[in-house]
Amino acid sequence: MKKNKGMKIYKQRKKKRGSDSQILSILGTCAVVFGAGIFGYYVIAVPMAKVFRSMNSEPEVMVSDSIAEDNLPVITEAVTTRYKSSLDGLEIEKVGDAEEKPVTTVIVTEDDMIVTTVPAVTAAASSEIVTEAQQPVASPSPSAPAQAAVKGGCLYLSVSDIESIEALSSKLSSVKDCTSVAIPLKTTGGYVNYDSEVSSARLSGAVSSYLSLDEIVSTVTEKGLVPVAEISTVADNIYPVTYKKAAYQFEDGYTGEWLDNKAEAGGKPWLSPFSPVCQEYLCSLVDEITSAGIKSVICTDNYFPPFREKDLGYIGEIVKSPERYKGLTNLVNMLSQSASANGGKVMLEVSASDIINSTAEVFHPEEFGTMSLVVNINMDEFGGESVHSVLDKISGKTGSMKIVPCVSAGGDTASVTSTLKSMGYDLYMIR
Repeated sequence: MKKNKGMKIYKQRKKKRGSDSQILSILGTCAVVFGAGIFGYYVIAVPMAKVFRSMNSEPEVMVSDSIAEDNLPVITEAVTTRYKSSLDGLEIEKVGDAEEKPVTTVIVTEDDMIVTTVPAVTAAASSEIVTEAQQPVASPSPSAPAQAAVKGGCLYLSVSDIESIEALSSKLSSVKDCTSVAIPLKTTGGYVNYDSEVSSARLSGAVSSYLSLDEIVSTVTEKGLVPVAEISTVADNIYPVTYKKAAYQFEDGYTGEWLDNKAEAGGKPWLSPFSPVCQEYLCSLVDEITSAGIKSVICTDNYFPPFREKDLGYIGEIVKSPERYKGLTNLVNMLSQSASANGGKVMLEVSASDIINSTAEVFHPEEFGTMSLVVNINMDEFGGESVHSVLDKISGKTGSMKIVPCVSAGGDTASVTSTLKSMGYDLYMIR
């Protein structure tokens, strides 16, 4: 009998592939993957990306590079984009295709930020857009957009007149022969005489009133009058106590802010027109005021502190330069831009005696174009001269600026008003 030897198992030895065939296999795989990637990118991804970009296009953004990055620990607010009118003599920059793209301008300094978007320009508008930075501006912004003009007589109110709605209503009821009133919303020294919502104004302790702008505006307009704002600019000793970078700084970069006297003798800081923090603050107030419906803002106190010779050395070249006046003129033009963004305008106030004696550093008419100039005439400074005589001396010095006489007439208001009307002034102010 034969033994069952069981099933035979045969093993087949795998042949080793040569190194050449392995390399060819890898290269083939890579080629397939690469080809699929190229096909997917150009045939699918690129067209789809174009579709999504066209559906979700955003405004072109231009960020000012005129401020050094090391001066910008925080972002601050400014509004600096507007259309160039055909009469403006400004430097301009064409930005892309203005008929198709909206343009957003962002100006940054310290503490906050404002972004202003200019809509796409139509065929009826200019395709040139003016963009100016906040620190400091090389070119002026002479004029504001067209708007309804304030005409007739304007009576100045006092701080006590706006202490309450009752006080304001009572004062307005006694206004005669005037179409508007000038309201002291920020006074010399720095107090803000309305309930401002600008956070830094509140935190600095500058806000000294509970009346809102809406209450003030509605009370004035209900009396058939037009509200005009008056704000003091850099003669401010309150805000820079809290926001020290808004003040004049020592040139060495270490000592800190400049005071107008020794601290133990009651020395105070002043707002510096060269400071981005100062610029942001004042622009914020003008923006708030003009947004509330007050479309004319008179800017006063545009001057430097009474620096001593050693103070100039401490602070440095910005106040020693013969062109330091540009710190003031540039600031006023920035405020004009903030007002323009809301359809408002800024008027520059300068005293008549300073214009005649050439002692007003801010007074450079070529820097302001057709901006209105409020000429503050204190008749006590001119002896027996007439208002007519004083204005004749000024008229040849103001360039293309529109003169708005502002007369402290004492008890001779009727006579002064008659003179101003006879001279053809369509807007005049009485203190």
